[in-house]
Amino acid sequence: MDRFTPDTYMRKLLSDPVWGPLGKYLVYIPNYDAPAGSEPVRQDDAPDKTLRECASGWAVEGVLKGLNYLAREIGRSRVKQYFVYDGCDCSDDPGKRDVSLIRLLPEDDMTARAKDRPFMIIAGGGAYKCVSTMVESLPTAVHMVEKGYTVFLLIYRVNTDRAALKALDDLAAAVGYALEHKAELGIYSGAYALGGFSAAANLICNFGVPELGYKKYGLPCPAAMFTVYPYIDLKTRSQHNCIGDLLEHMFGENYAAYVDEYNIVDRIGNGFPPCYIVCGRDDMSVPPSNSERLKRMLDDAGIPAVLEEGGHAPHAFGDGTGTDVEGWPERAMDFLEKLTARA
Repeated sequence: MDRFTPDTYMRKLLSDPVWGPLGKYLVYIPNYDAPAGSEPVRQDDAPDKTLRECASGWAVEGVLKGLNYLAREIGRSRVKQYFVYDGCDCSDDPGKRDVSLIRLLPEDDMTARAKDRPFMIIAGGGAYKCVSTMVESLPTAVHMVEKGYTVFLLIYRVNTDRAALKALDDLAAAVGYALEHKAELGIYSGAYALGGFSAAANLICNFGVPELGYKKYGLPCPAAMFTVYPYIDLKTRSQHNCIGDLLEHMFGENYAAYVDEYNIVDRIGNGFPPCYIVCGRDDMSVPPSNSERLKRMLDDAGIPAVLEEGGHAPHAFGDGTGTDVEGWPERAMDFLEKLTARA
């Protein structure tokens, strides 16, 4: 019997003892002004509403599948968190202490298949103010684990000054950590794929520009990236956020100096990874024109790309359950497998 249902109250869900130390990362909102060792977000601040009542664009069935899966896997002692800056005193930035990879493993009878496949790092979005793991990256990761992939959920720095730049450092550190500790993490392949939603899609696309991302950090190029309702055209206005406020949060007060350099749709070219792009035409937070333009630029550069655009797929649909893009994770994996078969 499932532990959580659409009628489970959010406050009860987030404070459930099954999560242990992982609970604070389900929706990660750090408070850097809080005393050392305190929780990033107080569960008492969670809405006193059911999951069904809180959902706004969420694929609730997918969210529940992810949460119940994670609870079962924790009970089986099959979930482990690796802190990327482990051993660092982090005195320069306390936010580094939480930067981590949460590993999800395929079943033992699929281990042989996982040995021949890229590992995946998936990151939830949240406007660089939170990491919406339980809504986006966790439900999607379950699809991939069920197909035999080893998947890591990325927790990166948010809710901090120049958040986009710090998050890019964190993603690079996480990829480097995974490649350096392959044996410990149960990784057999040096190939990897990245997935990101909204702000985290912006993050992985920054990483995909060689001179901003993987090449700058001395890392191999991702085999593919899954960019889901990406915010990557910094010169378009979000319908719900003042673009100046968002860009200042991403890059600091002098954000204008960064807009051209980090406007991804102007940086697509040689070395950018293949992309499976997913969005909805009724997204009221990030205009789907971001995804459409990304696809055009990839096509112009001769880089393999697929755009899946649903008529009804509101922002924060995550794994897409119940929307017009339901099943997108399976189609994205097919895209990846065709690429790796060619390699």
